[in-house]
Amino acid sequence: MKNNYGLPKIELQKIFDRDKVCVYCKKEMKSHEVNNERVDWFTIEHLNYMPPWNNPATVTICCWACNSSRGNKKIRDWFETAYCIDRNIKEKTVSKSVQKYLIEVEDKE
Repeated sequence: MKNNYGLPKIELQKIFDRDKVCVYCKKEMKSHEVNNERVDWFTIEHLNYMPPWNNPATVTICCWACNSSRGNKKIRDWFETAYCIDRNIKEKTVSKSVQKYLIEVEDKE
């Protein structure tokens, strides 16, 4: 498993074991491009929009399309974009790990 973020391999494996589908849109992800398309490709998602990015508690897995759409926006700001509105992605629909991050980290900023 490629790891450019300084995460211990065991922690990265735990994240992959936990996040079987995109934490935002619930799409099943693939480990490689299919038909030259990346939209279903899994990516490392940093819930933090600012460093540090190597904390396993703030790393998750999401599809390339959601990761690309979010960019470096705060999660709640991203929920207000057309991308999320069109896909019904909001705080109540995302994974428990994202909901926990929003409460424990983003709410305290």
